[in-house]
Amino acid sequence: MSGDEKPPSSWTPDIVRDHLLAIVAANDRRYEDKFAASDKAVLAALAAQEKAVNAALAASEKAVAVAERNAEKWRENANEWRGTMNDRETKFAQRGDLDAIKERIDRNEGGSKGMRDMWGWITAAVLGGIALVNFLKS
Repeated sequence: MSGDEKPPSSWTPDIVRDHLLAIVAANDRRYEDKFAASDKAVLAALAAQEKAVNAALAASEKAVAVAERNAEKWRENANEWRGTMNDRETKFAQRGDLDAIKERIDRNEGGSKGMRDMWGWITAAVLGGIALVNFLKS
């Protein structure tokens, strides 16, 4: 053999074809395994997401129930407050009543009239007593 010659190759077209088919088959198996793992991961992620959504939905339902109870209590308190305000308004003196009382105070009615009436009763009692004493003496 001289330096220019190459050793004969043991690769025949059938061997090359078989080798390429083996590489393709190995790649197919690897891709199928990756796809199956990816499919499992997606299913697991969807299951986890479904659990998270259900938990969030349950929490929001509880929050809505609490909010509805609070709103109902608020409405009850508001109605009670409204009733109290209505009662207070009906028990307050009306404007006309206040004006009449103011006029009596301006005319000095009340205190001085009571004092005059009291002195009248005292005078009547004293005069009645004197008349009774004079009647008994005679």
